[in-house]
Amino acid sequence: MPELFIKDITKTFRGAKILDNVTFRVKSGEVAVLLGPSGAGKTTLLRIIAGTESPDSGRIYIDGEDITDKPPKDREVGMIFQTFALYPHLTVFENIASPLRAKKIPADEILRRVNEVAGLLGITHVLHKRPQECSGGEAQRVVIARALVKNPRICLFDEPLTNLDYKVREVLRIELKRIFKELGMTVIYATPNPEEAAALGTSLIHLRNGKVVQTGPVKECFKYPKDVEAFASYSPYGVNVLEAKCMREDGKKVLRVNTLLSIDVSTISEIVEGSEYLVGIYPHDILSEDLVGTKCLKVPISVDLIENTGSELIIDAKVGDNIVRMVSHDVERIVQLSRLQYIYIPIDRIIIFRKSDGLRVCNLR
Repeated sequence: MPELFIKDITKTFRGAKILDNVTFRVKSGEVAVLLGPSGAGKTTLLRIIAGTESPDSGRIYIDGEDITDKPPKDREVGMIFQTFALYPHLTVFENIASPLRAKKIPADEILRRVNEVAGLLGITHVLHKRPQECSGGEAQRVVIARALVKNPRICLFDEPLTNLDYKVREVLRIELKRIFKELGMTVIYATPNPEEAAALGTSLIHLRNGKVVQTGPVKECFKYPKDVEAFASYSPYGVNVLEAKCMREDGKKVLRVNTLLSIDVSTISEIVEGSEYLVGIYPHDILSEDLVGTKCLKVPISVDLIENTGSELIIDAKVGDNIVRMVSHDVERIVQLSRLQYIYIPIDRIIIFRKSDGLRVCNLR
Protein backbone atom coordinates (compact mmCIF):
# COMPACT_ATOMS: atom_id res chain seq x y z
CA MET A 1 0.00 0.00 0.00
CA PRO A 2 1.25 3.50 -0.82
CA GLU A 3 2.40 6.36 1.37
CA LEU A 4 0.64 9.74 1.23
CA PHE A 5 2.39 13.06 1.79
CA ILE A 6 0.45 16.31 2.04
CA LYS A 7 2.66 19.41 1.82
CA ASP A 8 1.61 22.99 2.62
CA ILE A 9 -1.97 22.66 1.35
CA THR A 10 -3.85 25.97 1.53
CA LYS A 11 -7.42 26.64 0.43
CA THR A 12 -9.35 29.93 0.63
CA PHE A 13 -13.07 30.37 0.03
CA ARG A 14 -14.66 33.82 -0.20
CA GLY A 15 -11.74 35.38 1.64
CA ALA A 16 -11.75 32.84 4.49
CA LYS A 17 -8.91 30.33 4.88
CA ILE A 18 -10.45 26.86 5.00
CA LEU A 19 -7.04 25.14 5.06
CA ASP A 20 -3.85 26.85 6.18
CA ASN A 21 -0.51 25.26 5.19
CA VAL A 22 -1.62 21.73 6.08
CA THR A 23 1.27 19.28 6.10
CA PHE A 24 1.35 15.65 7.24
CA ARG A 25 2.41 12.17 6.18
CA VAL A 26 0.42 8.91 6.23
CA LYS A 27 2.60 5.80 6.13
CA SER A 28 1.89 2.77 3.98
CA GLY A 29 -0.91 0.63 5.45
CA GLU A 30 -1.66 3.17 8.17
CA VAL A 31 -5.14 4.23 9.30
CA ALA A 32 -4.79 7.96 9.96
CA VAL A 33 -7.72 9.60 11.71
CA LEU A 34 -8.43 13.20 10.74
CA LEU A 35 -10.03 14.49 13.94
CA GLY A 36 -11.72 17.85 14.20
CA PRO A 37 -15.05 19.58 14.81
CA SER A 38 -17.48 20.63 12.10
CA GLY A 39 -15.94 23.44 10.07
CA ALA A 40 -12.34 22.39 10.76
CA GLY A 41 -11.71 21.71 7.05
CA LYS A 42 -11.81 17.90 7.06
CA THR A 43 -14.13 17.42 4.06
CA THR A 44 -12.36 20.08 1.98
CA LEU A 45 -9.02 18.39 2.62
CA LEU A 46 -10.36 14.96 1.63
CA ARG A 47 -11.85 16.38 -1.57
CA ILE A 48 -8.51 17.96 -2.46
CA ILE A 49 -6.78 14.60 -1.94
CA ALA A 50 -9.46 12.88 -4.06
CA GLY A 51 -9.10 15.55 -6.77
CA THR A 52 -12.65 16.90 -6.75
CA GLU A 53 -11.33 20.23 -5.44
CA SER A 54 -8.05 22.01 -6.14
CA PRO A 55 -5.82 23.65 -3.54
CA ASP A 56 -4.74 27.27 -3.88
CA SER A 57 -1.21 26.15 -3.08
CA GLY A 58 0.64 23.07 -1.84
CA ARG A 59 1.28 19.60 -3.27
CA ILE A 60 -0.02 16.04 -2.85
CA TYR A 61 2.29 13.05 -3.24
CA ILE A 62 1.49 9.34 -3.38
CA ASP A 63 4.64 7.22 -3.09
CA GLY A 64 6.69 10.24 -4.11
CA GLU A 65 4.63 10.94 -7.23
CA ASP A 66 3.10 14.42 -7.42
CA ILE A 67 -0.62 13.88 -8.16
CA THR A 68 -1.79 17.44 -7.40
CA ASP A 69 -2.78 18.15 -11.01
CA LYS A 70 -4.05 14.69 -11.90
CA PRO A 71 -7.81 14.25 -12.53
CA PRO A 72 -9.73 12.16 -9.95
CA LYS A 73 -10.05 9.13 -12.25
CA ASP A 74 -6.26 8.80 -12.50
CA ARG A 75 -5.49 9.06 -8.78
CA GLU A 76 -6.77 5.61 -7.73
CA VAL A 77 -8.28 7.12 -4.58
CA GLY A 78 -11.60 5.90 -3.18
CA MET A 79 -13.85 8.19 -1.13
CA ILE A 80 -16.78 7.36 1.12
CA PHE A 81 -19.11 10.17 2.20
CA GLN A 82 -21.41 10.42 5.23
CA THR A 83 -24.43 10.58 2.88
CA PHE A 84 -25.27 7.36 1.08
CA ALA A 85 -25.25 8.88 -2.47
CA LEU A 86 -26.44 5.69 -4.19
CA TYR A 87 -28.23 5.39 -7.53
CA PRO A 88 -31.86 4.68 -6.49
CA HIS A 89 -32.83 3.09 -9.83
CA LEU A 90 -29.99 0.53 -9.74
CA THR A 91 -29.71 -2.63 -7.68
CA VAL A 92 -27.07 -2.91 -4.97
CA PHE A 93 -25.03 -5.10 -7.35
CA GLU A 94 -25.15 -2.46 -10.09
CA ASN A 95 -24.34 0.34 -7.64
CA ILE A 96 -21.20 -1.48 -6.53
CA ALA A 97 -20.31 -2.41 -10.11
CA SER A 98 -20.83 1.11 -11.53
CA PRO A 99 -17.20 2.33 -11.23
CA LEU A 100 -15.97 -0.91 -12.83
CA ARG A 101 -18.42 -0.60 -15.73
CA ALA A 102 -17.23 2.99 -16.26
CA LYS A 103 -13.71 1.58 -16.69
CA LYS A 104 -15.04 -1.10 -19.10
CA ILE A 105 -13.84 -3.98 -16.91
CA PRO A 106 -14.87 -7.40 -18.33
CA ALA A 107 -18.20 -8.76 -17.01
CA ASP A 108 -16.71 -11.88 -15.39
CA GLU A 109 -14.16 -9.75 -13.52
CA ILE A 110 -16.93 -7.40 -12.36
CA LEU A 111 -18.94 -10.37 -11.07
CA ARG A 112 -15.94 -11.73 -9.18
CA ARG A 113 -14.95 -8.40 -7.61
CA VAL A 114 -18.48 -7.38 -6.61
CA ASN A 115 -19.15 -10.75 -4.96
CA GLU A 116 -15.78 -10.60 -3.21
CA VAL A 117 -16.29 -7.14 -1.70
CA ALA A 118 -19.96 -7.90 -0.88
CA GLY A 119 -18.81 -10.98 1.04
CA LEU A 120 -16.20 -8.93 2.87
CA LEU A 121 -18.87 -6.44 4.00
CA GLY A 122 -21.60 -9.01 4.63
CA ILE A 123 -24.09 -7.67 2.07
CA THR A 124 -24.29 -10.59 -0.39
CA HIS A 125 -27.92 -11.11 0.62
CA VAL A 126 -28.98 -7.61 -0.56
CA LEU A 127 -27.22 -7.54 -3.96
CA HIS A 128 -30.58 -7.92 -5.73
CA LYS A 129 -32.28 -5.12 -3.79
CA ARG A 130 -32.46 -1.43 -4.53
CA PRO A 131 -30.95 1.08 -2.04
CA GLN A 132 -34.32 2.20 -0.68
CA GLU A 133 -35.06 -1.40 0.33
CA CYS A 134 -31.90 -1.55 2.47
CA SER A 135 -31.44 -0.50 6.09
CA GLY A 136 -29.16 2.43 6.91
CA GLY A 137 -26.33 0.12 7.90
CA GLU A 138 -26.69 -1.95 4.73
CA ALA A 139 -26.78 1.18 2.55
CA GLN A 140 -23.56 2.49 4.11
CA ARG A 141 -21.90 -0.89 3.54
CA VAL A 142 -22.90 -0.60 -0.13
CA VAL A 143 -21.24 2.83 -0.32
CA ILE A 144 -18.07 1.40 1.22
CA ALA A 145 -18.18 -1.61 -1.12
CA ARG A 146 -18.47 0.67 -4.16
CA ALA A 147 -15.30 2.47 -3.09
CA LEU A 148 -13.36 -0.72 -2.26
CA VAL A 149 -14.31 -2.60 -5.45
CA LYS A 150 -12.02 -0.28 -7.44
CA ASN A 151 -9.02 -1.52 -5.43
CA PRO A 152 -7.99 2.05 -4.60
CA ARG A 153 -4.43 2.83 -3.56
CA ILE A 154 -5.77 5.06 -0.79
CA CYS A 155 -9.24 5.18 0.78
CA LEU A 156 -10.79 8.34 2.25
CA PHE A 157 -13.69 8.12 4.72
CA ASP A 158 -15.64 11.32 5.40
CA GLU A 159 -17.60 10.72 8.64
CA PRO A 160 -19.23 7.56 7.21
CA LEU A 161 -21.01 6.59 10.46
CA THR A 162 -22.47 9.99 11.37
CA ASN A 163 -25.97 9.39 9.95
CA LEU A 164 -26.39 5.91 11.42
CA ASP A 165 -28.15 4.83 14.61
CA TYR A 166 -25.94 4.31 17.67
CA LYS A 167 -26.09 0.50 17.62
CA VAL A 168 -25.47 0.32 13.86
CA ARG A 169 -22.50 2.66 14.30
CA GLU A 170 -21.02 0.38 16.94
CA VAL A 171 -21.34 -2.72 14.72
CA LEU A 172 -20.03 -1.03 11.58
CA ARG A 173 -17.09 0.48 13.47
CA ILE A 174 -15.99 -3.01 14.50
CA GLU A 175 -16.41 -4.24 10.92
CA LEU A 176 -14.39 -1.34 9.52
CA LYS A 177 -11.55 -2.10 11.92
CA ARG A 178 -11.56 -5.73 10.72
CA ILE A 179 -11.60 -4.66 7.05
CA PHE A 180 -8.74 -2.20 7.50
CA LYS A 181 -6.68 -4.93 9.16
CA GLU A 182 -7.52 -7.59 6.56
CA LEU A 183 -6.80 -5.39 3.56
CA GLY A 184 -3.83 -3.53 5.05
CA MET A 185 -5.15 -0.36 3.45
CA THR A 186 -3.75 3.16 3.62
CA VAL A 187 -6.72 5.08 5.02
CA ILE A 188 -7.61 8.62 6.06
CA TYR A 189 -10.71 8.54 8.24
CA ALA A 190 -12.34 11.89 9.09
CA THR A 191 -14.45 12.16 12.23
CA PRO A 192 -15.34 14.61 15.01
CA ASN A 193 -15.65 11.66 17.42
CA PRO A 194 -12.65 10.82 19.65
CA GLU A 195 -14.09 7.35 20.36
CA GLU A 196 -13.94 6.52 16.64
CA ALA A 197 -10.43 7.95 16.50
CA ALA A 198 -9.28 5.71 19.36
CA ALA A 199 -11.07 2.62 18.03
CA LEU A 200 -10.00 2.84 14.39
CA GLY A 201 -6.86 4.92 14.08
CA THR A 202 -3.19 4.08 14.37
CA SER A 203 -2.20 7.72 13.90
CA LEU A 204 -3.94 11.05 14.49
CA ILE A 205 -4.07 14.30 12.54
CA HIS A 206 -5.85 16.88 14.68
CA LEU A 207 -7.31 19.67 12.56
CA ARG A 208 -8.64 22.92 14.03
CA ASN A 209 -9.71 25.99 12.06
CA GLY A 210 -7.93 24.66 8.99
CA LYS A 211 -4.60 24.12 10.74
CA VAL A 212 -2.89 20.95 11.92
CA VAL A 213 -2.67 21.18 15.71
CA GLN A 214 -1.05 17.85 16.47
CA THR A 215 0.02 14.64 14.73
CA GLY A 216 1.33 11.33 16.02
CA PRO A 217 0.14 7.94 17.33
CA VAL A 218 -3.43 8.23 18.63
CA LYS A 219 -2.66 7.11 22.19
CA GLU A 220 0.35 9.42 22.39
CA CYS A 221 -1.68 12.45 21.25
CA PHE A 222 -4.41 11.67 23.78
CA LYS A 223 -1.84 11.28 26.58
CA TYR A 224 0.18 14.37 25.62
CA PRO A 225 -2.32 16.85 24.13
CA LYS A 226 -0.84 19.94 22.52
CA ASP A 227 -3.08 22.30 24.50
CA VAL A 228 -6.18 22.38 26.67
CA GLU A 229 -8.48 22.74 23.64
CA ALA A 230 -7.01 19.60 22.09
CA PHE A 231 -7.36 17.86 25.46
CA ALA A 232 -11.07 18.75 25.55
CA SER A 233 -11.63 17.31 22.07
CA TYR A 234 -10.03 13.95 22.96
CA SER A 235 -12.84 12.79 25.28
CA PRO A 236 -16.50 12.10 24.39
CA TYR A 237 -17.50 12.68 28.03
CA GLY A 238 -16.06 16.16 28.41
CA VAL A 239 -12.96 16.71 30.55
CA ASN A 240 -12.06 18.05 33.95
CA VAL A 241 -10.19 21.35 33.77
CA LEU A 242 -9.55 22.90 37.19
CA GLU A 243 -7.89 26.25 37.80
CA ALA A 244 -4.94 26.14 40.21
CA LYS A 245 -2.14 28.32 41.50
CA CYS A 246 1.33 27.17 42.43
CA MET A 247 2.32 28.21 45.96
CA ARG A 248 4.48 27.20 48.90
CA GLU A 249 2.72 25.34 51.75
CA ASP A 250 4.45 23.66 54.70
CA GLY A 251 7.75 23.82 52.86
CA LYS A 252 6.35 22.12 49.75
CA LYS A 253 5.57 23.45 46.30
CA VAL A 254 1.91 22.66 45.62
CA LEU A 255 -0.81 23.34 43.07
CA ARG A 256 -3.77 24.58 45.06
CA VAL A 257 -7.16 24.05 43.39
CA ASN A 258 -9.40 24.69 46.39
CA THR A 259 -9.53 23.97 50.12
CA LEU A 260 -10.04 20.23 49.49
CA LEU A 261 -7.69 19.65 46.60
CA SER A 262 -3.99 20.36 46.32
CA ILE A 263 -1.22 18.51 44.49
CA ASP A 264 2.38 18.23 45.62
CA VAL A 265 4.57 19.29 42.68
CA SER A 266 7.84 19.77 44.59
CA THR A 267 9.74 17.57 42.14
CA ILE A 268 8.25 19.10 38.97
CA SER A 269 10.65 21.80 37.78
CA GLU A 270 8.37 22.91 34.92
CA ILE A 271 5.82 24.26 37.41
CA VAL A 272 6.80 27.65 38.84
CA GLU A 273 5.68 29.20 42.14
CA GLY A 274 3.32 32.13 41.76
CA SER A 275 2.10 31.04 38.33
CA GLU A 276 -1.44 29.96 37.44
CA TYR A 277 -2.22 26.66 35.76
CA LEU A 278 -5.03 24.43 34.57
CA VAL A 279 -5.20 20.88 35.94
CA GLY A 280 -6.54 18.44 33.35
CA ILE A 281 -7.97 15.00 34.15
CA TYR A 282 -9.88 12.68 31.80
CA PRO A 283 -13.13 11.38 33.38
CA HIS A 284 -12.19 7.77 32.55
CA ASP A 285 -8.91 8.12 34.48
CA ILE A 286 -10.61 8.79 37.82
CA LEU A 287 -11.11 5.72 40.01
CA SER A 288 -13.66 4.84 42.68
CA GLU A 289 -11.13 2.68 44.56
CA ASP A 290 -7.43 2.99 45.30
CA LEU A 291 -5.26 1.13 42.82
CA VAL A 292 -2.58 -1.02 44.42
CA GLY A 293 0.88 -0.14 43.14
CA THR A 294 -0.24 3.18 41.67
CA LYS A 295 0.42 6.54 43.30
CA CYS A 296 -3.02 8.14 43.60
CA LEU A 297 -4.41 11.38 44.90
CA LYS A 298 -7.23 10.66 47.39
CA VAL A 299 -9.92 13.35 47.10
CA PRO A 300 -13.05 13.74 49.28
CA ILE A 301 -16.23 14.23 47.24
CA SER A 302 -20.00 14.26 47.41
CA VAL A 303 -21.87 12.77 44.46
CA ASP A 304 -24.04 15.40 42.78
CA LEU A 305 -25.48 13.52 39.79
CA ILE A 306 -25.30 10.07 38.17
CA GLU A 307 -26.35 9.44 34.58
CA ASN A 308 -26.87 5.80 33.63
CA THR A 309 -26.36 5.39 29.85
CA GLY A 310 -26.88 1.63 30.03
CA SER A 311 -23.26 0.69 29.37
CA GLU A 312 -21.62 3.16 31.76
CA LEU A 313 -22.24 5.61 34.58
CA ILE A 314 -21.33 9.26 34.20
CA ILE A 315 -20.82 10.65 37.70
CA ASP A 316 -20.58 14.34 38.55
CA ALA A 317 -19.16 14.93 42.02
CA LYS A 318 -18.53 18.05 44.08
CA VAL A 319 -14.97 18.73 45.23
CA GLY A 320 -15.32 21.89 47.27
CA ASP A 321 -16.54 24.55 44.86
CA ASN A 322 -15.62 22.47 41.80
CA ILE A 323 -17.47 19.74 39.92
CA VAL A 324 -15.41 16.73 38.81
CA ARG A 325 -16.70 14.17 36.32
CA MET A 326 -15.78 10.48 36.28
CA VAL A 327 -16.94 7.53 34.19
CA SER A 328 -17.49 4.01 35.50
CA HIS A 329 -18.42 0.86 33.61
CA ASP A 330 -19.64 -0.80 36.83
CA VAL A 331 -23.30 -0.10 36.03
CA GLU A 332 -24.46 -2.72 38.51
CA ARG A 333 -22.75 -0.74 41.32
CA ILE A 334 -24.87 2.37 40.81
CA VAL A 335 -26.19 2.33 44.41
CA GLN A 336 -22.72 2.02 45.96
CA LEU A 337 -21.26 4.65 43.64
CA SER A 338 -24.06 7.08 44.49
CA ARG A 339 -22.74 6.99 48.07
CA LEU A 340 -19.11 7.45 47.07
CA GLN A 341 -17.11 9.62 49.49
CA TYR A 342 -13.67 9.56 47.90
CA ILE A 343 -12.23 9.36 44.40
CA TYR A 344 -8.70 8.35 43.46
CA ILE A 345 -6.74 10.12 40.73
CA PRO A 346 -3.54 8.44 39.50
CA ILE A 347 -0.83 11.11 39.64
CA ASP A 348 0.62 10.09 36.28
CA ARG A 349 -2.76 10.73 34.61
CA ILE A 350 -2.83 14.42 35.58
CA ILE A 351 -1.96 16.89 32.81
CA ILE A 352 -0.89 20.46 33.55
CA PHE A 353 -1.54 23.37 31.18
CA ARG A 354 -0.55 27.03 31.40
CA LYS A 355 -3.57 29.18 32.19
CA SER A 356 -2.24 32.09 30.12
CA ASP A 357 -2.21 30.34 26.73
CA GLY A 358 -3.59 26.83 27.38
CA LEU A 359 -0.41 25.04 26.22
CA ARG A 360 0.54 21.78 27.94
CA VAL A 361 3.35 22.25 30.46
CA CYS A 362 3.85 18.64 31.53
CA ASN A 363 2.28 15.40 32.68
CA LEU A 364 2.78 14.71 36.36
CA ARG A 365 4.99 11.80 37.29
